[in-house]
Amino acid sequence: MCGRFTLTGPAEIQARFGFVDWHERRIQPRFNIAPAQELLTIAQSPGKPPVAQDATWGFAPHWLRAGSSKPPINARAETVASNGLFRGALARTRCLIPATGFYEWRANPGATGKTPMHIQLASGEPFAFAGLWVAGKEGQPTAAIITTGANELMCSIHARMPVIVRREDERLWLDPEVTDVQLVLPFLQPYPSEWLSAYQVAPLVNAVANDDPELVVPV
Repeated sequence: MCGRFTLTGPAEIQARFGFVDWHERRIQPRFNIAPAQELLTIAQSPGKPPVAQDATWGFAPHWLRAGSSKPPINARAETVASNGLFRGALARTRCLIPATGFYEWRANPGATGKTPMHIQLASGEPFAFAGLWVAGKEGQPTAAIITTGANELMCSIHARMPVIVRREDERLWLDPEVTDVQLVLPFLQPYPSEWLSAYQVAPLVNAVANDDPELVVPV
């Protein structure tokens, strides 16, 4: 799964996603984005350019019964096209979720507890998760990150990882005119291990209330 991530370096984010109009948008650096919090997405409506859009992390369509369960924060790549909760969004309301890294917790064989790890591109540049969004009960967009099986690097940390959209596929992933999901399903693959790096961080990240640069300092 993907349950925490980072979005730092506002200037780098704006430069990386230069196809979005950022002139009236201020990006706040965040080091511990968690479920149920607000996150930044990039979405596109038919006939319009991509825009920055805030969403609540937890996919909750307006028709989802309140209290039935917690809104899912992830959608599985293997079933997203057949899952009744997500298949409409896969066809019509895909989004990019900008990030600079994500956290996962590695089990410690023979010991208690888990070790927090921070994963990012080996280049250190920003990237985007494959996301889905839908309007919630109050009209506020809600979103989920699509996950897939782990690559070789991630296998030693966790069995799954978030889908990172390759740069050359981002505009097609966003395109609302592309409603044939068979054209975008091939994007939902594990990102190549050699393009990622991972390192241990302090347990400070375990507490959602902690949100400062110290969280991404290597241990």
